[in-house]
Amino acid sequence: MRGLTLSTGDNGHFTLTGHLNRNTVPSFWLTALVDLAKQGAKANHQPVVLDLSAIEDVDTAGLAWLINLLKACRGQNIPLELQNIPETLINLAKISDVHSFLSVQ
Repeated sequence: MRGLTLSTGDNGHFTLTGHLNRNTVPSFWLTALVDLAKQGAKANHQPVVLDLSAIEDVDTAGLAWLINLLKACRGQNIPLELQNIPETLINLAKISDVHSFLSVQ
């Protein structure tokens, strides 16, 4: 099984790398949320940027994880911005009629 990693960059920038799917999401959820919350607090409510350009594959579990992550961050007043959303994820969001949650047109 291939994994999923979250790399921390400067000024609230993160890069998600690997497979965002039903095999990786369950064990990844809490770690990612804690890291993003800490960074959001440090960034003084500047947007936390999550770069998705290094995602190799994604399924509906990955889409659900992202939607829940956005919801959790909003609940903690942490602005989260998704960048470089893979086309596969955009298509899943459109098919599932949840593209507005990801700010996808």
